Amino acid sequence: MLFGTFFDAYYLDSLETTPLINVTEETLENVANTSYELTFLICAILIFVFIRFIKKEKMGSKKQGERIGAAIFETLGQFTYVYALSGNGILAAGMISAYSIVSVVLSRIFLKEKLNIKQYVVIIIVMIGIVLLGINEP
Repeated sequence: MLFGTFFDAYYLDSLETTPLINVTEETLENVANTSYELTFLICAILIFVFIRFIKKEKMGSKKQGERIGAAIFETLGQFTYVYALSGNGILAAGMISAYSIVSVVLSRIFLKEKLNIKQYVVIIIVMIGIVLLGINEP
């Protein structure tokens, strides 16, 4: 996530400093979104080849229904991510980074995962840090 946020800022913050060629303000968001989706398409193809041909597992929609749903939500999340960063990127990046904490909290609630006191302390510290970053931005 750290490198992704860094490169988002590097490529998307300013048209004057972006290394992208022939990109205008009107097309920047589309270029970024296309890049994300193509990256995830390449990852999906590699994973499919690994599962189907190396592990030799059958893949059917009945067996993979939950994973297909997760993939759809992930794709929607990527569209939302790029849209958020095209606005106020610094503020959005801080809020988007909270997904890991939300995932931990939801896994505690729905999957009944056990957390120790140190993990709760870290969750609270990270949440306070995200709130402080959000308040500190203009």
